[in-house]
Order: sequence, then structure tokens, then C-alpha cells
Amino acid sequence: MKFSIMLVAITLNFLSTLCQQTMGRLLPINMNPFRIFYQQTVIDDPHDRVFSCPILPPPSTTERTVFGTRGCTVYGYPSTGGVLVKEADLLDMLFLSLPRSHVSQRSPNADEEDRFCNLMRRTGATFWPSKQDWFDVKVGMREITEEEEKVMVYGWPIDGVGVWVLRFESTEQLPENFGRISLVINMKEKIQIMREYGAIFVEDITQVEELNMV
Repeated sequence: MKFSIMLVAITLNFLSTLCQQTMGRLLPINMNPFRIFYQQTVIDDPHDRVFSCPILPPPSTTERTVFGTRGCTVYGYPSTGGVLVKEADLLDMLFLSLPRSHVSQRSPNADEEDRFCNLMRRTGATFWPSKQDWFDVKVGMREITEEEEKVMVYGWPIDGVGVWVLRFESTEQLPENFGRISLVINMKEKIQIMREYGAIFVEDITQVEELNMV
């Protein structure tokens, strides 16, 4: 009886040792053949990631016009700070006496630049604290203010007296077919279309608050 028990114990011990040796050969895995996947796992570890935005140069403060695929953006730089921005149409370019076939730069003279900014206001240009603020709003990085969202449209009579004014709280308020105003070739045509949308005539332009903010 004792011999049988000892035999069973020896057999179980042998099988246990054999199993451990066999499993020892099977379980260890060499990671070298899977180095690509292993390295990818390390790279994808959230703790090892470093998120950063590329450092971009500050926006230019010398460019007057920038042409895009659909038109031209005009910039003015008041001596008091900030920037005026206008997505210009043909009549705006003519009104501002800007070249339509090549880019132009701001005036190095502060007085000349202020005079240009006053002209830009007359086209309905929008004032921004900086170009970066304008860009941040366009890409949704900050909320737009009521003043920045406002759309101002002016029509200047050829006799030089007064101004026709249209105000909209935002572009969402623009009439569905308002784009036709960007196709006019002179102020007479522009004023005619503005009046169809309910423009008001202001004889004393100093009474137009938006024109006295530069």
C-alpha cells in the first residue's frame, strides 16, 4: 500500500515537473519578431504623447491686400491700434484706389494710413483688436462680439452730400439675394439696390456712429 502511494506521488511529481518544463518552453515569447507592433504600442501610450501646436509666425501687419480664390481681403492699420478688415468687391477696390491685379502694402506713414482707414470705414470694414482675433473668430476659437458681427453697408452719392446706410445685426440677416450688390460697378447702382432693401439717407455723416470709430 505504501509502495503504491509512493509510486503515485513520484508519478505526479514527474508529470508536474514535465508540465512546468514544457510550458516553460511554450509560454516565453520573443518580442523581437513583433518589434514594430511593440514600438507602436509604446508610441501610442497616452502618457508618452506630447501634444503641441506648431509655432507660427505672428500675422503680418504690413500687407494691405491678400488675394484668395474668391476675391481680395483688405487690411487697414489705425495708429490707435487694431486692424480693419474688409472682404472687398470690385466697387470697394475702386473706392479705395487699390490695384486689382497685384498685392499692395500698407503706408509707412501713420497719417496716410489713418486716412486710408477712414476710407475703409466708408466701405463697411469691420474693426478687430488684432488679426489674430479675426482669425480666431473665423475658426471658432472665440465668440464674436455684437459690434464685430454687425454688417454695415454704405452708399456715397456722387454729389458728396450725405450717405445711404444699411445695418444688419449679422450676415444671417442679409436678404437671400443680397449678393447682387457685390456686382455693381458704380455708386449710383449700389444706392439704387440699397434703397430696395430699405436704406436710410443720413445727410450729416457725423451722425453715423460707426463712421466715427477710427
